[in-house]
Amino acid sequence: MERTFFVLIDGEDPIVVTVKDDVNRPNNADCDSVLEAWKTDNYGYSPYDYWEIDTCEKYRI
Repeated sequence: MERTFFVLIDGEDPIVVTVKDDVNRPNNADCDSVLEAWKTDNYGYSPYDYWEIDTCEKYRI
């Protein structure tokens, strides 16, 4: 299973990141922890917020 997130990092353009939910990952880290580690590795300790796209309310207009 994969989870897709809309990520807003302070001072950067918004991005969409997909994280594979993998039970064989070292220390069995969940998708949220993997996303946080990826953000820190690539953007440092900048403030950020994220939303899982599948859980967002969607409108077709």
